[in-house]
Amino acid sequence: MLDFQLHYYFLLGFLIILIVVIAVLVFLGRTGRLQPAKQQVTAGIRTIRNTIRVRGTSSGLNNRAFISKEDDDIYFYGGMDTKGEKSWALSRKDISLESELTRGRFAIIYLAQYYTHQEAKTVIAKSLKDDPNEENVVKMRAKINFYATKVGHHKNILDFIGSVEDDVRGPMMILEYCSKGVLKEFLESARSNITVELEERLFRMAFGICNGMDYLASNKVVHRRLAARNVLLNDLHEPKLTGFGPDPDANQDEDAKTLVPVKWMAPECMKTTAYANELSDVWSYGIVMWEIFSLGETPYPGVQSRDVPGMVKRGYKMKKPEHCDDVFYKIMLKCWHYDPRKRAGFSQIKEELNNLFTEAPGDDYYYRTNEL
Repeated sequence: MLDFQLHYYFLLGFLIILIVVIAVLVFLGRTGRLQPAKQQVTAGIRTIRNTIRVRGTSSGLNNRAFISKEDDDIYFYGGMDTKGEKSWALSRKDISLESELTRGRFAIIYLAQYYTHQEAKTVIAKSLKDDPNEENVVKMRAKINFYATKVGHHKNILDFIGSVEDDVRGPMMILEYCSKGVLKEFLESARSNITVELEERLFRMAFGICNGMDYLASNKVVHRRLAARNVLLNDLHEPKLTGFGPDPDANQDEDAKTLVPVKWMAPECMKTTAYANELSDVWSYGIVMWEIFSLGETPYPGVQSRDVPGMVKRGYKMKKPEHCDDVFYKIMLKCWHYDPRKRAGFSQIKEELNNLFTEAPGDDYYYRTNEL
């Protein structure tokens, strides 16, 4: 009898252990964890390779800014909680709209006066078109919140002064006024009067744009639309970057929008800018430098936009513009490495350009032409 009981308990214990083992094996199989050792290693290598491929353009500190879902979604900034006192909120009674300058797809650009306790300052006011819909209100709030909370202030970024709530027009964006207009138009008008002073100015413009782009990258902002048409000039001809944000095309009219095709884009962004980053902006900066020293010519002259991707893939690079120094052209070529990992970041380009200038009394920089 005792032997029978021992045999019974032994069999019962064995069955329980067997059931537990089977349950564990079924669980591992369903969760994908039960794989041959070789297959597990292969899967691990595949995961690592995929990670490298996705992040392959991030060459250390050279690439500080990436497009994130946050930046790419206007509804993130358009829906930000702005309750309470905002440091950038201005009183509507302090803003006087003087004249309409132009109209975009969803906004009207006004020349305006901003009255402070000390002075009346000429500014730009971006207002929504008549009868603004909810989508456009979100876009305007997104741009306001983006500039106010993420961009900040820099001498080579179009300065965001503040925002106004208008009972009729809704939110308005108040920006710095740049009296000398768009860089591309200035360059085109300068072709008939080329002087040593102009060439010096071109050098400083290229330097200033690099400073502005380095600042944006340091704040993890990707431009995506860098071109001479998105650079404004103040009364001192200092370049001011604009045209970027959570909805970079929102203020572009249809004619202006067609001026930014693949000719300004890095190879990896010629189909989509979804994965744009600092190093793709570096490529565009090289194109803008070419625009500056060609005095506003369209990049890849005589080439159709549809042919540019194939030419770039085969290694084609534009020739040095007539008014370009060899040192600047070498920097352009560095910007145009097909492999983004071989491009320098803006901090490195800025340092290289900084060595070409000497600081004079005040804030002006002069190009050291005698050292080249």
